[in-house]
Amino acid sequence: MASNEELVQIATNFLLNAPPGEFMEVVSDVKALLPSESLLNATAADTFREYNTTQMIAVPTTKGKALITREGELSHNEYLDPKGKQVITFDHIKQQVTGSRAISGELDSDIESYRAAFEDEAQKYCTEYYPHGVAAVYGEKKSDGNVKIVVCISSAQFNPSNFWNGRWRSVWTATFKPNSGNVTLNGRIQVNVHYYEDGNVQLNTTTDKSTTSPSGDASSTAVNALKAISKVELNLHASIDTSYSTMGETTFKALRRALPINRCKINWQKVRGFKIGNELSK
Repeated sequence: MASNEELVQIATNFLLNAPPGEFMEVVSDVKALLPSESLLNATAADTFREYNTTQMIAVPTTKGKALITREGELSHNEYLDPKGKQVITFDHIKQQVTGSRAISGELDSDIESYRAAFEDEAQKYCTEYYPHGVAAVYGEKKSDGNVKIVVCISSAQFNPSNFWNGRWRSVWTATFKPNSGNVTLNGRIQVNVHYYEDGNVQLNTTTDKSTTSPSGDASSTAVNALKAISKVELNLHASIDTSYSTMGETTFKALRRALPINRCKINWQKVRGFKIGNELSK
């Protein structure tokens, strides 16, 4: 018999691995499996917060959509919305924005021109390639004089009427010295798609990538960096498409019983009847 601590750990693992767009459904199912809802309630605040930030969910605000991310987290329920020039208060349990205030010193004025340039290019990139996507860009000046810009992109589509949901997440960290050398870009891309009509099939992949782009003034640095990011992500899209095409022609076919040479399906009920008939005749 599992202890209460073990049950909570199992339940938390289920919740944190809930497919995009299905978190509350998994919450309901997990509650039904536990001997008491109080076991889940004790850890709900931390679990919901971890899920919302790692999934980088997009939420509506009075100034457009914002992302709930670890990179923009100021406290357990306050998140920086650089594009909206505000700090939003977020209820992780209800998954709703409950308030906001104007930014007051949260953006580094020394590098704001670079952060804003990256934000403009990230928005253009999202509009072109992720029509359902939202981008958030954060920046800070490091003690060694380097500038660090973090570009977060989250794009989700939910289609429960056709039994599928999915989310694309990418986080790119750009590190550089203004007007000097190259920009180092380190990214983590996560794709999670769930298809569940008469079954349960998931694509869940994490890919780490690195590339570089030329540095310069704020505008050219941002343009070059987003071009480099675009190239990497488009290559990943292409490789996923190729993998699925290959699976359709090889892996999935290997799972099915091959058709006979005349390409007609075998009538197994008829075959069984022949066998029984032959045995009776003997």
